[in-house]
Amino acid sequence: MHSKITTKDDLVEVFGKLGMEKGMDVMAHSSMKSLGYVVNGALDVIDALLEVIGEGGTLLMPSHTGQLTDPSGWKNPSIPSEDVEIVKRCMRPFDLKTTPIRNRGVIPEVFLTYPGVCRSHHPLNSVIAKGRQAEAFTREHSLHASEGMESPIGKLYERGGYVILIGVTLARCTAIHLAEFIADVTYLRENSLKVLLRGKNGNNEFVRLERYPGDSEHFDKVRRDVQDKGLFKDVDFRAGKLVFFPIKPVVDFAVHRLKEDERYLLNP
Repeated sequence: MHSKITTKDDLVEVFGKLGMEKGMDVMAHSSMKSLGYVVNGALDVIDALLEVIGEGGTLLMPSHTGQLTDPSGWKNPSIPSEDVEIVKRCMRPFDLKTTPIRNRGVIPEVFLTYPGVCRSHHPLNSVIAKGRQAEAFTREHSLHASEGMESPIGKLYERGGYVILIGVTLARCTAIHLAEFIADVTYLRENSLKVLLRGKNGNNEFVRLERYPGDSEHFDKVRRDVQDKGLFKDVDFRAGKLVFFPIKPVVDFAVHRLKEDERYLLNP
């Protein structure tokens, strides 16, 4: 392996060391910065992942679009109250092909341009996938249960899939939200989040999501609490760490904890 540059072959090697194999279904969360200088950038990362899982596997990534929430609640940046109605009227509803991914890094953005990539229809928390089961993973995605069983994450859980974290921690792993939906914690219903949809009359309308995870983000404690079970495999690589784990036992553990204390993922 090269000391200062990263090639696709380097990535194929390290992904294999983590335990990724042909035929696996894998959700990737990623930070390009952690990999240092990659010769062909995101292309090498995506191609390496696809090569390791092969034609029988499926690669998934988050393709979230937070810009499609109600602008009256925007904070970063906020917009003047007198401009809110103009923005609401002119916003373009979610489009599978053209709506840009927001705040998920460059790797999913590039992955979206690949031929044969499918995207789920959720206007806020869509998922993109390529591979043998891509269409099956993305076919249904419940509006009011963004990471519920009727979502790509739910399918990954049912099919015994895996998650790879590339230079990010478990805190970025939206798959853990599935535990909240399975446990049906009360705070899912306490959000006031509204998302843009195209109304029947062709006008924009903002619909409140009946259940949405909101502020839960302390997923790293899940890893800390299950470290004796040997579920996580990690490898130091360049400036970061690569982590690989099966989704089902990790989510099941979080469900167990949430049933004991439903604020488990809200507190550090």
